Amino acid sequence: MLNLMYLIFLFFFICWFILNVPKRSGETPFDESFVRSFIKRYGGNSLSHLLFLQDKQIYMAQNDSVMISYRQKGNKFFVLGDPIGEELYFEAGLDEFIDYASRMRAIPVFYQASERFLPFLRERGYRFFKVGEEARVCLDHFKIEGKKSAKIRTTRNKFLREGYQFSVIYPPFSTELIEELKAVSDEWLAERYEKSFSVSSFQEDYITLFPVSILRSPQGKLVAFASLPSDYKADESISIDLMRYTKAGSSGAMDMVFLSTIMWAKEKGFSSCSLGMSPLSNVGTEEGAPIPEKIARYVFLNGCKYYNFKGLRRYKAKFATDWMPRYLVYKKSLLLILIIHLMAMVRKQPRLKRNSFVRKLIRVKKAV
Repeated sequence: MLNLMYLIFLFFFICWFILNVPKRSGETPFDESFVRSFIKRYGGNSLSHLLFLQDKQIYMAQNDSVMISYRQKGNKFFVLGDPIGEELYFEAGLDEFIDYASRMRAIPVFYQASERFLPFLRERGYRFFKVGEEARVCLDHFKIEGKKSAKIRTTRNKFLREGYQFSVIYPPFSTELIEELKAVSDEWLAERYEKSFSVSSFQEDYITLFPVSILRSPQGKLVAFASLPSDYKADESISIDLMRYTKAGSSGAMDMVFLSTIMWAKEKGFSSCSLGMSPLSNVGTEEGAPIPEKIARYVFLNGCKYYNFKGLRRYKAKFATDWMPRYLVYKKSLLLILIIHLMAMVRKQPRLKRNSFVRKLIRVKKAV
């Protein structure tokens, strides 16, 4: 009797699994030039350059006028950031993507979503959890005069006095420069591992897509660098993306790169500079904040053993003029499970490719 019940249970479990396992989305390869031309046509955002890491899938909505990037994990489609493309069709594009996910028996989850789409998604039954704030520099308002900027001004003067040289180099890069950049990156990594999904990593076919700001010692040795992707909009914004430095550099080398890059971007007519997200920044600070946000606040204040959340916020605050809230938007899921999934995706080491200049991305077919 027990064996019969076990077999019946096993039969129904297998049927349930077959019916509920998410389909693998239809995929067709296309090269990087499509994405680059799309972003140049419509403009991107402070996360759109991460498309070129080739670790996400792309859904084209509204007759190829809206682009949404995501990664599938289990029965979840984790979308990174806001859609890009023709703004008039953003909401219709999101509805189309949500419907597509439903047909694929998957649940959309939006990570680092801005406040712009919260009312729209709330109407569709989604819940929100603030995951941090993006640090931005409004270049029209940025200045190094005054008491607040005294320390970074002193740092800059020290590097200039000692003969360090800052410059911004545009691709294509020489083989020698690529080898220098990789050597600095390898030294910086040491016992660390590259991350993925919402974090950039050093890959030759990624780093060579954007300008890089570099800092050289008085002897000409490369001691620090940062990649500088742009959003290609009319009021262009630039991001300080992948940052690496050596132990041989003088203390404060990365401060010098940040400050010099920001001043260079201002001179070049950029309107703003993104410094990336500060996780858990200003989460759970409001009176009456929900328990999950209070827990996040505790982690922010006391989580230095695993990740220096507070230190990262303090560092970016030396330069940032504005802080933009970013959210995790979800439904039909346990928040803790989603956070675990996100941590696993970010911590997953990317497939590094050397000397690979044939770049391909994954474009999802809309037809199921």
